[in-house]
Amino acid sequence: MKATDFEYRHQTQIHNLLILAGVLTYLVDPDDIVWRFVRDSSAPRFWERVAFIVATILIAIGAILCTRARAFYRPHYLGELVYAIGFGSLLPIPGFLILVFGESLRLFRLARREPRQPSPAAMPAWGHAFRREAVKWGIVITMLVFVTTLKDRHADVLAVSSFLIGLLLNAPLFRRRSGFEGRPAR
Repeated sequence: MKATDFEYRHQTQIHNLLILAGVLTYLVDPDDIVWRFVRDSSAPRFWERVAFIVATILIAIGAILCTRARAFYRPHYLGELVYAIGFGSLLPIPGFLILVFGESLRLFRLARREPRQPSPAAMPAWGHAFRREAVKWGIVITMLVFVTTLKDRHADVLAVSSFLIGLLLNAPLFRRRSGFEGRPAR
């Protein structure tokens, strides 16, 4: 059950489609996981903030693991899974299931395809890693602002901005101009 060539070449697009599928579940179920479990409590604002802090921590850990793995040219599957769990907890239950199970299956298939060989002994490419993970870091910032304000509008604008900035930073034309080419020259 290895990933196909298509899955391997289009990892980011498949990841984005899973996120889109998860977010679109808001059309069927308007209550996210957090609100579903805190709305009937005696202190919903407190528990809502606690749940969003936990989600923010998971998203940040996922972003850190993915960025570090990319900088050292290693697979970033654990980071992707932790990120998916954190991000998925912001979605309705069906969205969480689609995102987490979809990402788990995708990552399992990719891991089965990866050859078990040591990474090249190159200098870490932190610029490349942060550029490739720009959307995740934008979502971390979005969540920090949201946890502080609990205003959906702020989160919506920042999340869309994060996605658009991530697209721009990873556009082939922009990479050539900025000198970001991935691996540093030897």
